Amino acid sequence: MIEKIRKRDGRLVLFEKKKIAEAIFKSAQDVGGHDRKEAERLADKVAFFLNENFKNKIPSVEDVQDAVEKVLIEEG
Repeated sequence: MIEKIRKRDGRLVLFEKKKIAEAIFKSAQDVGGHDRKEAERLADKVAFFLNENFKNKIPSVEDVQDAVEKVLIEEG
């Protein structure tokens, strides 16, 4: 399970799925979205993807952003 991510400045911080859900929700709001549960579902998919693809590795912020983009594209 992903526990930490590497920030752009090299620091390691705790991985917080809720931050991903919040970022997805805020982006959706910018285009008229309002479904927080959907944002949480998508964040779950992002966390699953990261857990599958970063076993024994610490993902960077960019890796997390790429995972979010991948999930959003797949989900339409």
